[in-house]
Amino acid sequence: MQKKNLPDISPEMLPELADFFKLLGEPVRLKLLSSICREGGGSVNELSERLSLGQSVVSKHMNMLHEGGLVDKKQDGSRCLYSMPDDTLCRLCLIAAEKIRAKADRLRRLV
Repeated sequence: MQKKNLPDISPEMLPELADFFKLLGEPVRLKLLSSICREGGGSVNELSERLSLGQSVVSKHMNMLHEGGLVDKKQDGSRCLYSMPDDTLCRLCLIAAEKIRAKADRLRRLV
């Protein structure tokens, strides 16, 4: 593998980096993030209806994503609107999905 000119990850940063990836390690949260990346943000009710998930489930996971700094949360009257702060996380998920597709393609060719 060719070395890339990437910033160094300090040992002090590793626990925080692990926490970041733990937030992404839950299928419901990935489903929510994917929906927000594709279709835009929304309220808990809107996301719940869009994905056929219970409101309490959506609320719990969106709060976790917000507390982890992965999504923005804005109060709009009595409801909270969630959105992506930028497209960085969307691009990261696309890169990961491409890696998984490429691995599946390699395995199919072996069979």
